[in-house]
Amino acid sequence: MKLSLQDDVTSVQDLKTVILDIRKYAKWFGQTLVKMRMAGGGPYEPPVISTPAANLINEYSGGQQVNKEKLDELVAALEDFEATAPHISIALAAPVPSDLRKTLTDWFRKNISPNALVDFSFNSTMLGGMVVQYGSHVYDWSFKRQILVAHEHFPEVLRHV
Repeated sequence: MKLSLQDDVTSVQDLKTVILDIRKYAKWFGQTLVKMRMAGGGPYEPPVISTPAANLINEYSGGQQVNKEKLDELVAALEDFEATAPHISIALAAPVPSDLRKTLTDWFRKNISPNALVDFSFNSTMLGGMVVQYGSHVYDWSFKRQILVAHEHFPEVLRHV
């Protein structure tokens, strides 16, 4: 089965959180089966996991009964996915609002790769604009860079302000 990320799993950190949640659920599931066999049953409450993790478990199991092996298989597939998915880093001059994060992630998943993982950071020394890193390529559209590139024209611009 081919994995596809939900819209709310945008970054490497989000994916790692989902992987940890599924591992926690798989561990609970394995321990619960042992307890049920030894004690003859009983209500055992599952751990609280994130919505994306629960949705991914349901999608991966295809509506079938989930088991520990299937959960371990899902974790391995997600770890492999993390290692092979394109990683894009975007640095902005201010913290990224959630609507902008969603818009940029949607654009990268539509135009670059549907499996892209987009990490966001901010650096207030950029003064504005953004820096995008994809693989070994860095695209710097920051105001700081534009000022440094045209530093000989900067005093002239200030005189006319």
